[in-house]
Amino acid sequence: EGEGKGKGTDENNVLPTRVAHVKAYSPQIFQKLRSRFGVQEKDFIQSLIDSGPYVSFQSNSKGAARVGGFFFFSRDGTYMVKTIKKAEVKAILEMIPKYYKFMKHNAKRSLLTRFCGFYSVKLASLDERGSTNGEEEEERFFLIMNSVFPAESSLFISERFDLKGSTVGRECSKEERETKGSHAVLKDLDLAKEVDVMRSVSPAFKLPESGICIGPKAKAALLAQLRKDLNLLVECAVMDYSLLVGVVNMELTEGSKSSTDIAKEEIRSKMESEAVSENGVCKEIFKALMEPMNNLAAPAVFLAQEAHKITLRTLSTVLTQPFPYYGAGTCGVNGGAYSVLSGSRLGRRAVYYLGVIDFLQPWCTQKVLERELKGVLGYDKTAISCVDPQEYADRFIDFMDKHIC
Repeated sequence: EGEGKGKGTDENNVLPTRVAHVKAYSPQIFQKLRSRFGVQEKDFIQSLIDSGPYVSFQSNSKGAARVGGFFFFSRDGTYMVKTIKKAEVKAILEMIPKYYKFMKHNAKRSLLTRFCGFYSVKLASLDERGSTNGEEEEERFFLIMNSVFPAESSLFISERFDLKGSTVGRECSKEERETKGSHAVLKDLDLAKEVDVMRSVSPAFKLPESGICIGPKAKAALLAQLRKDLNLLVECAVMDYSLLVGVVNMELTEGSKSSTDIAKEEIRSKMESEAVSENGVCKEIFKALMEPMNNLAAPAVFLAQEAHKITLRTLSTVLTQPFPYYGAGTCGVNGGAYSVLSGSRLGRRAVYYLGVIDFLQPWCTQKVLERELKGVLGYDKTAISCVDPQEYADRFIDFMDKHIC
């Protein structure tokens, strides 16, 4: 524990007017966790104390708001500070030993948010003699964790998804899309509808893969680690967490269209190209005439296309686009091997930032009653967010399996 004093002034002297009592919970465990996460103590202190005032942040998650309510970023964007309700402190302290044991073996791969410290602060006023007057403000609790996205992500992340695996009420409003643009947080139904539409179109159109595309090997590795992470959360009896996904379009240029517009244009162009004539005779004749020429030109065309792709990738790397400068895409705290993955998004090269967040909500009597009440009101109890931890984890994995390719 420790304390610090704030200063005020009177007519003649500068006197301390308030004192802050700060308590660190499980300091040795968190110090070991920070070491596991590759965080240097001097860098940790500098980010939280010396980098300047914190930046207020309003969470898009209702579940997170119920657990805490106030969110701040350190000035350098490395850490997020979340206030925790006093009623939730016991559950967090019970989780920490299990979390530490898990991270001892999974820190390099886990997608779970990196917990780096847990503190409480209590302020007290001082009288003219510098003594406390017995009046203290309510004790406030703060959990410090890594930021899933880089500090300047607002400059280059083109899409954001908050995915829970539930479908009731899980859709970004049209108003939010229009007002926030690329800063709007898309949800499960937004991704599911896109995937359903793209996959329902005839395979003959050869549309690009929809959803979160990282390739089969990366998908298998990602889901395997997610299953391990979720086993811990089931053991800790928590639910209502999300997979936060940030998408960087590596071929983004000024005035680029949204993914929804890209998908619509892909479908429209493919359908128009197929509608050559009613009976398809013209198409077949043209195909027959062009086949010998295509066969002769195939090697040269293929090599030219590959050279073009390599050139674009090289220029993108050298010029750092769409990142504003070299290193801008790096997070302050390493979120694990699967926290940043390369892939594609609707046929365009992309980088994905991923992390499991907001896993502090315990499955309690209040949640059981909430689920039953929503069932009475006519909601599908298997589709709402409020389900028991094992059911939540199973549904979460199933959704990710269907929408990651």
